[in-house]
Amino acid sequence: MENLRIRNGFQVVSLEIQNAPTVDDALRILEAAYRIDFSTYHLALTVADVVDTPYVRTTYRDAWVARYLLRGYVKVDPIVREGLIRQMAFDWREVEVPQAAHDFLLDAQEHGVGANGYSIPIVDKKRRALFSLNSRKPASEWSNLVETYCHEWLDLAFLIHRKAVFELHGEHDPIPQLGPREKECLYWSALGKTNDEIAEILGLSIHTTQRYLMSARHKLGAASTTLATALAIQLRLINPYGNTQDSGS
Repeated sequence: MENLRIRNGFQVVSLEIQNAPTVDDALRILEAAYRIDFSTYHLALTVADVVDTPYVRTTYRDAWVARYLLRGYVKVDPIVREGLIRQMAFDWREVEVPQAAHDFLLDAQEHGVGANGYSIPIVDKKRRALFSLNSRKPASEWSNLVETYCHEWLDLAFLIHRKAVFELHGEHDPIPQLGPREKECLYWSALGKTNDEIAEILGLSIHTTQRYLMSARHKLGAASTTLATALAIQLRLINPYGNTQDSGS
């Protein structure tokens, strides 16, 4: 019943995160919904020999955050380093831990950080970000949680990313420029049409329709067509609620 409750509440959680006043508030909303212990969002400006993450929001305890910063742990944190070069979401158990990071991980666990985690890399324009969830649940329970909700976390991570970008740049962050066909495909998707139906309406092949939707997702920094459609509406790039088609052109 609890799992069913959370699944049915995914749209509510998404809306609460979109409406949250800050990224910190959004993180805590997600944690409460999925019973996660801690969450962190990093936004990296550069990825080179030195990891540069000037914007960080986390719910870890203040004592651990202070220790992490004072000891420069970002330089040896294997999750951050892996997360800012990977493309796909990953369970922390997949990461090979170098010898130099063993003391760091022991210190983290002594300060209440859970042994289990899941991270979602985000690529948006020239930015890279990393959204991570941390849990003190037993490994088997954590595995079930990841398997059940990882797809939902992917969409929510991108919503939190958009909120972080807005906190940094406000209205000055450039709005992605979508082509007419990309907007048309998102418009019909917003009205509940399948890819096959959109292709037929626009006189395109299925492959071309999928390519336009994928391109729109990449430009909007969205993990799915559903999220891309929601962002396009929010940015007023499309208007599926008018009496006539208005694709924001």
